[in-house]
Amino acid sequence: MREAILSLQADINLIKSLLLGNKKTLTLKEGCKYIGYSISYMYKLTSSQQIPHMKCGKKIFFDKDELDLWVRRNKIKDLQSQAKYLTAKIQ
Repeated sequence: MREAILSLQADINLIKSLLLGNKKTLTLKEGCKYIGYSISYMYKLTSSQQIPHMKCGKKIFFDKDELDLWVRRNKIKDLQSQAKYLTAKIQ
C-alpha cells in the first residue's frame, strides 16, 4: 500500500513538472522552483529590480521566457571561450 502511494506521488510530481513546462506566466513559487532560488532571494531580486517580473497588486509573476533570457544573460564563459574571443579581438 505504501509503495502504491509513493508511486502515485511520483506520478503527480512528474505531471506537475510537465505542466509547469507549458506555462508562460509563473507565480513566485513556480518561478523559484523553475530557476532554483529561495523565495526570500527572489523577493530580494524583485525588490531591487535585478530580475524581470510583473506585479498585480501584491502578487509577483514571472514570464518564463524572460527568466530564461535573464539566466542566459548572466552566463560565465569558460577560459577557452574567453581566450578565443580575446584572440579574435586582437587580430
